[in-house]
Amino acid sequence: MKKLILVNGIPASGKSTVARVIANELHLPLLSLDEIKEPFMVQLCDTIDRTLNRKLGYAAYQAMFNIVQQAPKNSTIILDAWFGFREKSRLQEYITACDIQHTLEIWNAISPERVAERYQARVHKRIKGHPGDEYLPELMALAHQAHPMSIGKCYTVDQDKDINYQELIQWIKNHLD
Repeated sequence: MKKLILVNGIPASGKSTVARVIANELHLPLLSLDEIKEPFMVQLCDTIDRTLNRKLGYAAYQAMFNIVQQAPKNSTIILDAWFGFREKSRLQEYITACDIQHTLEIWNAISPERVAERYQARVHKRIKGHPGDEYLPELMALAHQAHPMSIGKCYTVDQDKDINYQELIQWIKNHLD
């Protein structure tokens, strides 16, 4: 039975760090939307605007699920992405097409103030093509309204507090079977 762990959250919510901890602790493969998208951004860096960035995100999203679809039937794979940038129905279509029988979601909740602080700290270190400081008001508004995809059981990580990774890993172990 193929299984997915969706590590979900808005940009700068801490999802990539959480996904890496889960992958390392459980010895599971990890696919990250940004890790798939960014090599293309480097090659196209002189022409990337918000529209092209979004299209590259759509392509990376599809690539993640193409890889999942090719994985052996007994695989458990971690996906790191802001799944809310696509419609929930699209995510459900991909999950069905990949014959996923079991899905867990790790939702990374974060306050607008904390996400703005994190985004500002990294904005000038990111690959050209990601939105700049002008994205902060939109990101802060997103922090108010974003929510989990609610496909499968969901564990919420409060990124405004210390994270109990041991509790998170145990929750995943308990719910993967």
